[in-house]
Amino acid sequence: MDGQDDAMKSAMELFAARLAKRDVERPITDHRTIERLIAMLEPHEQQVVRLRIGLGPSPALTLAATAKIVGVSPSRIGQIEDKAFRRIRWVCNNIDIHDRSALDALIARRHDEAAEAERIRKRDALRKALDQERKRKAKQDRDEVRRAKARDSAWNRKLRMAQAELDRMKSDAQFFAEQIAQIEQRANWLRAILPRDRQLAALREQADEIRDAIASAEASISNMLASPPDGPQLGKEASTNDGH
Repeated sequence: MDGQDDAMKSAMELFAARLAKRDVERPITDHRTIERLIAMLEPHEQQVVRLRIGLGPSPALTLAATAKIVGVSPSRIGQIEDKAFRRIRWVCNNIDIHDRSALDALIARRHDEAAEAERIRKRDALRKALDQERKRKAKQDRDEVRRAKARDSAWNRKLRMAQAELDRMKSDAQFFAEQIAQIEQRANWLRAILPRDRQLAALREQADEIRDAIASAEASISNMLASPPDGPQLGKEASTNDGH
């Protein structure tokens, strides 16, 4: 018990000494008053003051030791401590701190102000989070549009190439058909003088091959047209290619 009394006495002395530097008019000798004065501070200010004067489980700490616990620089601890004692000095010089009701009313008002500030902070944080989510969604939508357009472009390019190859094969098929027709339409006596059976057989074989290739190409194009990629630009381009 004596150890606790000594620790409390030491904390009160440090507290009084710190206030003495600020020309406090009313001396403080009651630890309950000190607790009330500390209670009106911001939470981080309370922590720093308690650590610095030893009002807690450990004796008074240096700026460096306090900084390690709080997680800021020693100079920042000094700034927080100075601000906290300026608050306490103002209260001591403007309010009867020995009037418990007056001090409790001030503490309640400070708590209400802190609660309102926290409410505003949370509201602003929520607004910021919602704004960031909107921006993220907008970027995601833009990226998806770009990807869809790229898919459409690749699909239409492939479709145009397939259609061009089909047109080329149809042109070759027309050529073979004309060559076969010319040979078949020759008179018997000319066919006897200029036998073209081997040439005719080769042309017919090539014509068969090109017809199979045309059928395969037409099936492939039909499959492409039946399953176009998703994308806002697809409809217009696909209908153009289909009409071609």
